[in-house]
Amino acid sequence: MTRTLSRDAEGAVLGDADLTYLPEDAMTSTENKVPAELALIAVEIVSPSNPENDWVGKLRDYPLMQIPLYLLVDAALKTVTLFSEPEAGRYRMREDADFGEAVHIPGPFGFTLDTTVLLPY
Repeated sequence: MTRTLSRDAEGAVLGDADLTYLPEDAMTSTENKVPAELALIAVEIVSPSNPENDWVGKLRDYPLMQIPLYLLVDAALKTVTLFSEPEAGRYRMREDADFGEAVHIPGPFGFTLDTTVLLPY
């Protein structure tokens, strides 16, 4: 089943994040929609043909949906960017790292992402 992240008129999720982590209790429904605010993180691999979709559109939409973490991997730029702390329709915090540098992914995950294994386009 594909789970997605944009909202429809009723506030249900419709979008298409490359990876979304949902808590286990969100997966009990047989519906193909879950409320966006249940997502704990959205991860996007920037499309080389349409980078604006991830860098502009989703960066605008995800904090409005109260998704607490947005991890953006841009293989063309060889960067990883973590946005966090959504507030008033935007992310308050931003952490940038080049491929080869570590990125701390905060709770509820609490681990360091090793980007030395990431490959550029």
